[in-house]
Order: sequence, then structure tokens, then C-alpha cells
Amino acid sequence: MRTGGASLVLVAAVMLSGCGRDGGRSDHAAAAASPGAPVDVAAVPGASDEPAPAQKPASPPSTSLTTHSPAAPAAARKAGSPGTLTLLAGGDVCLAKALGQALIQDPTFEPFAPVAGLLASADLRFANLESQISDQRGETQHPRNPLVFVTPPVGADVLARAGIDIVSLANNHMWDYGEPAFLDTLTHLERVGVDYAGAGRGYNRAYGPRIVERNGFRVAFLAVTDIWNQGLLWTHPAKDRVAAADLNAIAVTVRKLKQQRDIDAVVVSHHGGVEYLDEPIPFTRKIARAAIDAGADAFLGHHPHIFHGIELRRGRPIFYNLGSFLMKVSNEHPDAALGMLARLTLRRGEAPLAEVCPVRNEGLTTLPLTADPQRAATEAAFGERLRRVSGSTTPAAALGSYGPDGCAPLQPEGAPPVAEREAQRGAPSGAVRSSTSSTSSGKLGQVRHREPGR
Repeated sequence: MRTGGASLVLVAAVMLSGCGRDGGRSDHAAAAASPGAPVDVAAVPGASDEPAPAQKPASPPSTSLTTHSPAAPAAARKAGSPGTLTLLAGGDVCLAKALGQALIQDPTFEPFAPVAGLLASADLRFANLESQISDQRGETQHPRNPLVFVTPPVGADVLARAGIDIVSLANNHMWDYGEPAFLDTLTHLERVGVDYAGAGRGYNRAYGPRIVERNGFRVAFLAVTDIWNQGLLWTHPAKDRVAAADLNAIAVTVRKLKQQRDIDAVVVSHHGGVEYLDEPIPFTRKIARAAIDAGADAFLGHHPHIFHGIELRRGRPIFYNLGSFLMKVSNEHPDAALGMLARLTLRRGEAPLAEVCPVRNEGLTTLPLTADPQRAATEAAFGERLRRVSGSTTPAAALGSYGPDGCAPLQPEGAPPVAEREAQRGAPSGAVRSSTSSTSSGKLGQVRHREPGR
């Protein structure tokens, strides 16, 4: 690790009034008491974790930013082109409930194995961790409240073995088993070398941007939540431990980060919306557009568990909701099994190149198109849903044909195909992948089907 020169922290400046609801019903869940005393751990090196003042200042105080360079996983990492970094971002990951029980029975089980090839194609991997990580004496779901669940400690090892570099902890389940389990979560992630954003032992670590460096390219991650199971986060004891979403604070922080010469890209992660609602709610649209207008290179949304449309704004992608990356999904919604990974080639001083890689949650694992025995049906269902949910999302985007790895490039509607456009600009070899297999494109969601292996 090394400490960067930037001095920023995301600060809540305006109080919000909304609280999380799932499918029209309240998602409040009483936090179960965790057995054992809270973990006494030291603060993360380089991050200031002093308690926040009773009254938040109107302007952001400063704190030192820590650069995190995670250890390489067992799988070989992709070598990025100079001045670029490839980020693979997924939505909700839940290693609790039935999957948690499977991991307790067999700690060597690898639920990410089918997507190992996609994970290895990136320099950095990100996801939203949808549960705490704590030893609750074999319990992975509350016996009286199914909305309260927890991942066993081996779940942290599973994330590390899969090569996940950084997770967002800013979500509504980060206090399900209370403060002791929250502190356990931080400790277990630190134990295996997986970084985290949107939470911490103190105010500055929770709200501050997390800088991750790979091959000299530095990405700032901001993670916030608009959903909280225990009422209003702003008045909850966790308000200084988990970052609440605030539109003005996000815009100010993104703007200041983009002014730092040693920050190459800014990515905003947001947990919000309504579960199983086909469209983003107005606040989600507002905070996403405010982040992009302030200079963010990408916006990554999660929580509704069914993916939403994608917007290109100022050439930057807004993934309003990526859907579920890896979890035992509900059978109540026909599209709950479908999700997408966003593969972004981040570039210094330029808009990123964006690709969509569909996945389907099956049992206790997740399948990319290349490993899906029902690939034709999955492509058809993914395309039909994307057409249906993209009608209210503008500016429009186009989705190119799927490449050999099951990913397809995004581009502005009516623009030349990505490969042709980059060739005209003299892009370095390897900067574009899936678009090189075909120069055809169509309306977002209108994909051309290919049989597995083609």
C-alpha cells in the first residue's frame, strides 16, 4: 500500500427521507444479536476512523486516501494496455442462506468457477457484497425473518479465490446481525486481502473514496446506499459506519476527485431502488446523472435484483441495475435469474469502452453465456427483457454482437461499430474485444443469437 496525495472524503450534506422497500413491502428487519463480544480491531492503515462530529460540516473535511494494490489471485491477470484498465463489475453477491450452508459443508466449493474466464479477463473485479460475513454458529439465515441472513467466514475466502478485488459494503444488509457482525465483516475481508468501499470502522473510512491502483492506473471507488433495513440510516447508530446516499455530496466528491492529477478514473456504486421494479426510481436517475455530469466514468447500480436499462450519458455508461451476480434467486419473478456483468475499459482522459456480459443464476452458482447449456434461451430472454426495460432510458444505446467470450459492446445508437471506430482512431491492439467478432449492431437488447462454441 501507499498513501496518495488526494485529500477527500464523501460527506453527507443533505438529509434524505426515503427508506428501503422491497416489492412494495417494508424491508425493515430486526437485527439479531450476534453471539460473542464485538471484535476489537485496529484501524485500517492510512485511513482515519475518528468518530464524526455531532453536526456534519457543510463542506467535506479532508482525509488521506489509501491506495490498495490487492495481491494477485491464482488465476493469471490480464495485462492491460498502457493508459487503460479493465474493470469487471457485477451486481449483488450473496454467499449466505442456502449457499452459505453449502460452503459450511464444503469450504472448497467454488460458486464463481463458471465465470472464472470472465473474471480473469479484467485487471480489477468489483461486486456488491449483499451480506455480512460472520460466524453465527452455523446460522446463515434468521429462523424467523428470511430477510435477515449472513455469510459464514469461508465466504471471504471464496471471494479472494475468485479474484474479487473490491466490494461495496454500502447496502441494506450490512447491519442484519448488528455491529459485532459488521466488524467481523471488515476483519474477514482484510484477512483475505479483499478491499471494500462504502463502509468502515469510522466516518472517514466509510464515506471516503477508495483508491485502487493497478499497473500505474488509479481508480477511485465511491459506494453509497439509499436503502437501510433498520429504518432511516441517517438516524441509525450505523450512520458513521455505512455510507448513505446523498446526491449533492456525490457530485461534489466526484468533481474534486476528477481534479486530482493522480486519479485516472472515478466509479460510483449505488445501492437503491425498489426490488423487482422494472425501472429505476426518480432518485436513482437523479443521483446517477449527477454523478456522470460531475465527471464519473461509470455508475454501477444494484439492489432491485432484476437488471434495468443502460443509459449512455456524455459517453459514460449508467448501469441503473446490474441485477444479481451470484445468489440463490427468488422464483417469484421470472427475470430474477438474469443479470449482467459490466466490463469497462477505463481510459485516461477519455470515456470508457463498455461491454455487457449476461449471466444466469442457476442453483448455487452463476453461468456466463459460454457455459450456459441453455444459451439460446438465455440470450432470447436477456434480449427480450432488455428491450422491454430500455424504453424509458435515454440517450439510447446500441448493443453489438456477442463475442467468443459471451460479451457484447455498447455504443451510441447510430454510431459506427466499435471496432471500426477504434481502428479509425488508432486504438492499441486489444483495447476492444467482443466487438471484433462482428461489425453489426442493433438497438439495445436486440442481439443476434449464436450457438455455444461459435
